Amino acid sequence: MWFDRLIIACLGVLLLGGAAACSRPATDEQYVFDDGSGQFDFDLDLSDSLCVYDLFFYTRLESRLAPPGFPVRVYLTSPSGERYSESLFYDASASLVVPYRTDLEPVEYGLWQLSVRARAEGLKGLGLICTRKY
Repeated sequence: MWFDRLIIACLGVLLLGGAAACSRPATDEQYVFDDGSGQFDFDLDLSDSLCVYDLFFYTRLESRLAPPGFPVRVYLTSPSGERYSESLFYDASASLVVPYRTDLEPVEYGLWQLSVRARAEGLKGLGLICTRKY
C-alpha cells in the first residue's frame, strides 16, 4: 500500500517536472540581418497577461566604421491593428545591447508587430530581446 503511494507520488513529480520543461522560455531573441533597406521587422509575443516585459535592442557594427550612435524609428502594430511610432537615438558608445522598454505592460495582449528603421555606417543587423518577468 505504501509502495503504491510512493509510485503515485513519483509519477506526480515527474509529470510536474515534464510540464515545467514544456513551458516557453522567459527570453525570446530575434536577429535580422540588414538587407540594405534599413528596415528590421520582428514578431513580438506580448500575450502573457501575468507578467511585464523588458525589451532590448542589440546590433553588430563593423568596428572601423562604427558611429557612436544613430537615429532609429520604431513602429509598433497591436494585435487589433492600432499603430504607434516613436523616434529614438541608439547609443552604441557604451554597449551594443541597449534597453528599449523595461517593465512594459502592453495596452493590448497578443502578437504585436515591431518594425525598426535605422541606417548607420557599418550596421550589419539588428536584434530584439524580449524578457518576461513574473
